[in-house]
Amino acid sequence: MLGHDPGHARTKYPGAIYGSKRGALHSAMGDLRKRAWQWSKRVTASFGELTCALFYERSLAEPVRPPLNPLGASIRLAEESDLDTICQLYADDPWLWLGDGPRDQAARGLYLDRLRRGERCFLAFVDGVLAHANWTCFTWGDALPGHPIRLRPGEVYTTDAFTPPAFRGKGVHGLVLGTMLDQARRQGARHAYTLGQLDRPDAHKGLRALGWQECGRVYFFLPRGAVRTPFLLRRGMTQPLFRD
Repeated sequence: MLGHDPGHARTKYPGAIYGSKRGALHSAMGDLRKRAWQWSKRVTASFGELTCALFYERSLAEPVRPPLNPLGASIRLAEESDLDTICQLYADDPWLWLGDGPRDQAARGLYLDRLRRGERCFLAFVDGVLAHANWTCFTWGDALPGHPIRLRPGEVYTTDAFTPPAFRGKGVHGLVLGTMLDQARRQGARHAYTLGQLDRPDAHKGLRALGWQECGRVYFFLPRGAVRTPFLLRRGMTQPLFRD
C-alpha cells in the first residue's frame, strides 16, 4: 500500500492558489489599463484624437487556405465608377476616411489616386448589395497620420476594410481578405501588413483568426485640424511604418 505524502499535498495546493491569484491580478491590471486608456481618450477628446494603432503582420510563404463563402457573395475589383459608393461607405468612419470630415470632397481624389497607381480595391456583393470593401496596396498605403507605409518588393499592405452592419459577423470580411491575400501571393507577395485600432477588439479577433499576428503598437495624439503628429510611444516591431 502506497503511503500518503503530506509534503507533496502541501506544495501542490499553495501553488494552485498562487496561480489563481496571479491570474486574477493579471486580469485586474488589464482592466485598470483599459479604464486608464478610456479615461485618457475622454480627457483629450476636446483637443483631438488619442489613438493606439496595432501593427499586424502575416506570412504569405505558404498557400492561403481557401476562404468560406457562407452567403454566396461575389467579389470583383473596384473601378473608377465605384468611387462615389466607396466614399459613401467610408465617410462616417474617421479611422478609415481619408478626408477632413465626412463632407470633404477632396478625399475622392485620394482614393482615385490609389486606383490609378495600381492599388486594388476588392468589393463583395450579396444579392446585389455591397457587403464589404477592402484594399491591397503594393507600392505604398495610407497608414499613420502623415506617415504612409512604403512597401518593398514581396510586401503588401491591406487597409480600409469595411463591412456594413447588416453583414458583420457573417464571414464576408474573411472571404474578401482571404481572396486578397491569395491573389497577392500569386503575384509574388510573401509578406503582408495591416493596421488595427485598440478600441476595436472585435476586429482584432477576426484578424488573429485569419492568421495575423500583432507585432507592434504605436501611440499618438492627432490635434484637431492637423495632418501630422508626433508619435508618443512605439513598442515592438514597427519599422516598416517609418521607412523613408
